[in-house]
Amino acid sequence: MPLDYSPEEVAVIRRAIAPSPPKPPEEVIDAMRPAPGMPVPEHMPPFWKLFDLELPLFLRLTADPTVKALSRYAFFPEVFERLRSGSDLPKLEFSGRARGMVVTLIFADRAVVIKPLQSVREDQLALIAGQIGVGPVQLETLPGYLTEEFVSGTFFTELPEERQTDDHLTQIGFQVGKMLRQLHQADIYYNDVTFSDPKGRSHLLVALNGACRLIDFGISLNLDQHPELTRDEVHNFVRTLPMYRVFRSMAEDESHVDRFLADYAVKLAASSKLEITSRDLLFAQQGLKTAARQMGERIVEPIKDGFLGGYAV
Repeated sequence: MPLDYSPEEVAVIRRAIAPSPPKPPEEVIDAMRPAPGMPVPEHMPPFWKLFDLELPLFLRLTADPTVKALSRYAFFPEVFERLRSGSDLPKLEFSGRARGMVVTLIFADRAVVIKPLQSVREDQLALIAGQIGVGPVQLETLPGYLTEEFVSGTFFTELPEERQTDDHLTQIGFQVGKMLRQLHQADIYYNDVTFSDPKGRSHLLVALNGACRLIDFGISLNLDQHPELTRDEVHNFVRTLPMYRVFRSMAEDESHVDRFLADYAVKLAASSKLEITSRDLLFAQQGLKTAARQMGERIVEPIKDGFLGGYAV
């Protein structure tokens, strides 16, 4: 029977796969080959830590048809419970840029997204954003990963012309303004593109009924402990600054980066929460101008009018 593992075995497997283990040593890779010269089965590298300590369990995983189809994702709580309850295998779609591999698992009745954490407190940020209706609802997951509902919709920059009416654009602007206001009231600085970046990418999804949500809180900041910020949080803040990208390319070693971040931590501590979160408004303004180059200048005024009304609510 596929996925016929005891609770104790499932716990062992989950500890082995999450957080994501490093690349296995070469001698382990060689030992995992079915025969000399043959490739390692694609679904097995995430389980390599079991090879030495839990070899019988490792061999069962090797032959399990569900594990062959889903690899590590079969053991994430949201997926595992569905499969054990009789759900058919989901369809997998892979994507990913800076944060690494992101997988969408599409079941008959819903889809879920599993992705590695991009920052230490992203799980807390995503949970808050989901609870206030700004981001995807968060589901039970494993350490080092987010498991969240799949948000359907069209990215803002991909809206077809028939959906770019003044009324619809004003509604979108209103919702983006309201969402940023809600995040700021919850001490969250989004710190990312809303409408569009220079490559035409957006973090704003628009459903057919006009409802909007933001995705991806990997470089957002939780300001609940301001003026105290960790190195990770300061790095998240500065990584969206053009000057930091230039500095990083010129830095001779990591010690230069550490000094830069330490100096910038002092600046952030001296800044108010309002001064920090106001950069989200600048990002929105810049992103709208960028989107207008692709979608046409006529989108600017209705979006701007709606945004100002939504942020003032």
